[in-house]
Amino acid sequence: MKKILALLTAALVIGLSGCGENPETATPPVTEPPALSSAPAVTAKPDPAPTPTATPVTPLETERPTPTIIPAPVATPKPTQSVSTRPPVPTPTPEPSAEPSPEPTPSPEPRLDDETVLAAYREAAEVFGWFAGYREPELDIADQITILAEERGGEVTLYRVTSPGLNSMDELRAYLKTLFSDEIVDALLKNGSAMFADGPEGGLYTSGSGRGSDITKGGVVLSVLWPSEGNDALCAVQAEAELLDWPEGAAEPVVTGTQLYEFPYQKVGDKWVFTQFVSIF
Repeated sequence: MKKILALLTAALVIGLSGCGENPETATPPVTEPPALSSAPAVTAKPDPAPTPTATPVTPLETERPTPTIIPAPVATPKPTQSVSTRPPVPTPTPEPSAEPSPEPTPSPEPRLDDETVLAAYREAAEVFGWFAGYREPELDIADQITILAEERGGEVTLYRVTSPGLNSMDELRAYLKTLFSDEIVDALLKNGSAMFADGPEGGLYTSGSGRGSDITKGGVVLSVLWPSEGNDALCAVQAEAELLDWPEGAAEPVVTGTQLYEFPYQKVGDKWVFTQFVSIF
């Protein structure tokens, strides 16, 4: 309000000074300003104070909350089943893997019964006697040949062997290997080279027994011994032979004692053979 009164007073003064003489020739009269008392008093009423209004405060940029954008759900397209007129392609069967299958564990073979073992011993003792000189195979003494045997001091007469399955030295060797180990067979044929021979026209020939049995040996008691560890692929035949004495003038011998022999019998490969053998008689 005070500013308005000051502006009105200044305008009044300027208007009064513009009337009258030319300002270039006349001296402007000094006029006294009208007394304020002659003018009506103007009471300035204060304007009513404006009601303060709340000015919204704009938040700083850094304080603006960042809106969270939630993506709209995307619809997953459902697979459409295509109808094909082509025949279905068979699924190839996978080939079996080349991994070797585990070999089955062989079940243990049953133990030989004692009678089978004793029968094998009796046959082996008989054949061993062919080479020891107290036994002989079946012979045809009418069919004979003569050979020169230097280890026997000259010519030796041999007789045709008629035992079944023995028609040559090869067959004799094969038969011996069903009873004895290879080492025993080689030793028998080497030492008995003058006792067996192939005939000039085939057939197997032998000289036969020469000395007979040992009169100092009597009866023999046989038994089979098995190891206590339970090894069913090895045993032994025990032979207890009587020792005889022939007193001068006596009709019968006198038993003076016994002698024990053992013949190991074991499975070698797929066959049972004797790995040691000697002559009792």
